[in-house]
Amino acid sequence: MPESLIDYVLVFKNMPVPALLLTPDYVIIGANDAYEQISGRSAEELEGQSIFEAFPDNPSEPGATGTSNLRDSLHRACQCGDRDVMALQRYDVEVPGSPGEFVERYWCPVNAPIAGPDGSIIMVIHVVEEVSDLIKKFVDAQAASA
Repeated sequence: MPESLIDYVLVFKNMPVPALLLTPDYVIIGANDAYEQISGRSAEELEGQSIFEAFPDNPSEPGATGTSNLRDSLHRACQCGDRDVMALQRYDVEVPGSPGEFVERYWCPVNAPIAGPDGSIIMVIHVVEEVSDLIKKFVDAQAASA
């Protein structure tokens, strides 16, 4: 199929992997259907917000490093011009419709810059795989064998 016939917006929206599109200063400009489903928030709710405003650290966890780790990864991706694969990340998420209530979540994120025709970074794609259930099963198995 010729590239001119591919609807890349449709492809992005329907990818089975949760993904956000961010500006180079980390403002959300797009969320695909899988990201909307996993976050419980619509693209319209997210677009225009800094990713760190939309998904702040859990204030009940004083040692939370989610936002700082994500900021560092996004910065590395934009500086080196290559994807940055983050280590397993605990990043609690606020429960939609329940301000101040967070749920413990674990993620495997990847951040990849998208360069424009002149080579400058015009967007960053933030892709995540939630592995909270896997982590819970691992912890439960460890506890059962102890």
